Amino acid sequence: MNDVTTPTFRLSDVPSNFALCLNADCPLSGQCLHYIVRTMIPEDELILHVYNPEAVKGGEDCEHFRNQTPVRYAYGFEGMQANMLPRQYAMFMDILIAHFSRNSYFVRRRGGFPMPPREQELIREVLKQVGADPSMEFDRYKDRINWTD
Repeated sequence: MNDVTTPTFRLSDVPSNFALCLNADCPLSGQCLHYIVRTMIPEDELILHVYNPEAVKGGEDCEHFRNQTPVRYAYGFEGMQANMLPRQYAMFMDILIAHFSRNSYFVRRRGGFPMPPREQELIREVLKQVGADPSMEFDRYKDRINWTD
């Protein structure tokens, strides 16, 4: 078994129904959120949400591996509008509204929702698509645990 890295989060930070991994022999168990959280669960916890040990073999190609290292989340992209032509921004907004929905687009634009790296990549791709500079920065950033990707 790999030594489990000291967590950079509290058990109260873990999303409800976050699946746990029981595979102590996995070479990545020391860095995987699914295993690290399992080591934090109190012994008297009666019901657990776990991956089927027969179905999850672990290792380098494990599709369920979640690294405990915090990643850079972005908040808001209102500042991007000032650096786009009106037509570019109109196309940018239309594409992202079609992807996220109208309300979700505006929540993200004003910084009310943390955008994981995959959403940041999507926004950068849309910037390229409309002819704007894809290296523009988001309004702010914060390092967080990525529980979902």
